Amino acid sequence: RQPTLLTTSTTMSYPTKLLFNKDGVSLSATLLTDSDSPTSNNTIVTDDDEDIEHNGLILTLYLHRHTEKNAINPTIIQLMIQALDVVDSHPLVVNTNNKSLIVTALDDDADSKSGGKFFCNGLDLEWMLRANNNNSSTSNERNNSDDNGGNNATSSPTIDNSPTSKMIQDFNSLILARILTLPFRTIAAINGHCIGAGLFLALACDYRLMRTERGYIQWPEARLGMRMTKGFAELSKAKIDTHRVLREGLLTAKKYTSSEALEGGIIDAQYPIGELYREAFRWAMDGLPESGLSLEYFDPKTYTEMKIEMYTDAYRALRFGSVENLPYSRI
Repeated sequence: RQPTLLTTSTTMSYPTKLLFNKDGVSLSATLLTDSDSPTSNNTIVTDDDEDIEHNGLILTLYLHRHTEKNAINPTIIQLMIQALDVVDSHPLVVNTNNKSLIVTALDDDADSKSGGKFFCNGLDLEWMLRANNNNSSTSNERNNSDDNGGNNATSSPTIDNSPTSKMIQDFNSLILARILTLPFRTIAAINGHCIGAGLFLALACDYRLMRTERGYIQWPEARLGMRMTKGFAELSKAKIDTHRVLREGLLTAKKYTSSEALEGGIIDAQYPIGELYREAFRWAMDGLPESGLSLEYFDPKTYTEMKIEMYTDAYRALRFGSVENLPYSRI
């Protein structure tokens, strides 16, 4: 089913094309056409309309896997990879440097003033439990076969070859590291609870805006009896510049309201839900390399390299690190 995309008085002025839509993950492109263009009426652009002249794009990556609360599991990871592949390959996107990306959730009955209850509910703990139980059962069967004279000896599953470890490593290297270093501005519009892996998704973006009155941000690892991976830890250190907040968030599993998150530097701004996407769109337009920032000699390749230089430890830990790495291991 085609989702009802978020619109505002600003986006209503421009045509939009749905570039990807599958199983609760969607990607749209809003074409910034001249105000007097005959196509500037928030129409859905078809493939035949791709030659429309425009001054830039605002991309929006929507998560709307409602029954799973947008939790991170292999399915949503693969869907997000496919959406990001479209960002890297679709002619409408690759033929311009003047673009920004918004990442947000989408309610099942979304309109201009609503968002989902969950931006992202973290790692899918139910999937992890099922997958690791299945993996243990398979390993036990193999070990019993070995005891009965089998020739294919295998060791007990380690954290490195467990389904959970592979899922987290894919999320780190194929999603977070990629978003962290995209060659244009990225904005997380946090319109619901933002927990664990959801927070790391938001931290991978350049800027974070959050709704007021409802929803919270949390590092839940201390509450769940889980340690951080090197990638998650380095990303948190790279984006949270106040040690007091990092210590409080990680070691107490504090739930941050938007006001507390703003005060602690976890987010950059807070807005009522009816204004959140509009303001995210404005931040995205302000960050367009050519028309927003007026970067005369903007080069996407060097822009990505600058981000890697800014967040070297986080990038290396996310892109190349292993979940099995001990907490004190070198990056």
